[in-house]
Amino acid sequence: MDNIGNILMSEQAIRQESVMLPHFHYDMPALYPADSGPYIPVIAICQMLGIRADTHIQRWRKLLLWATARKLPVYLPKRGKRLVWCLPLGEVPFLYSCFNWQCVPPERRVQLLRAAEEGNRISGLAYQAMQQSYKAMRHLLFTTLTNFTDFDANLQRCAKNLAPSLEDEFRLWLNDHIQYGRSLFRETIACARQLLHEQGDLPIVDGLHINLDGNVIDTFSMPLLPIVPRKGSKQLFENIEKLTQWYQELIAFLEEQGLWLNGG
Repeated sequence: MDNIGNILMSEQAIRQESVMLPHFHYDMPALYPADSGPYIPVIAICQMLGIRADTHIQRWRKLLLWATARKLPVYLPKRGKRLVWCLPLGEVPFLYSCFNWQCVPPERRVQLLRAAEEGNRISGLAYQAMQQSYKAMRHLLFTTLTNFTDFDANLQRCAKNLAPSLEDEFRLWLNDHIQYGRSLFRETIACARQLLHEQGDLPIVDGLHINLDGNVIDTFSMPLLPIVPRKGSKQLFENIEKLTQWYQELIAFLEEQGLWLNGG
């Protein structure tokens, strides 16, 4: 009863369609939960490949890949609707290296090879994009921490130098604005340091540059998983945007008062 109840509760939130898997020319059921992209039933993948679903799924469930798997209700011909294990469509190619290809028909092996090669190419491009994002973020972190070294002290000096030139009302506004800027600065620095610390915890591996003759011409180090924390990086960019807006408001105020940041 619990299984049937879960299916009934999930039906309204999940849409089922048919998709054609690249390279295999095979219609595959795809499930679209309301909170994510398409999922593919693993049992249908096994059926396409001609391998036993029960034994393979039992073994695959021990893999890290299975962390994103979900049990979703799918309608299967001759079997009706049932809850089965499903993987995100983008992760299906990773299954292709998790079983013996000798278990599938020869024509499927050719298709598997093409799909695996395409998956490797896409994974390589994705990894390069991750590396570029990692390097860009690391550069931004060092730039932020370096350029903001004397920021807090400069703000306090700015307020001290400019205050005598302002009337009480404008002096209060400047003081409040400076304090707000200092608060934003502290939040930005704390966020940058946390991100830098998290990047420092990533495992580093040695890489090689090899020429066409197969000789090593250079060595380098790089993170094994060049991950940029999404939440932390989003917070950093938001803080930098707030600081930029804060600075623009400060400049506009000083221009209205006929003053400059150097107190002139």
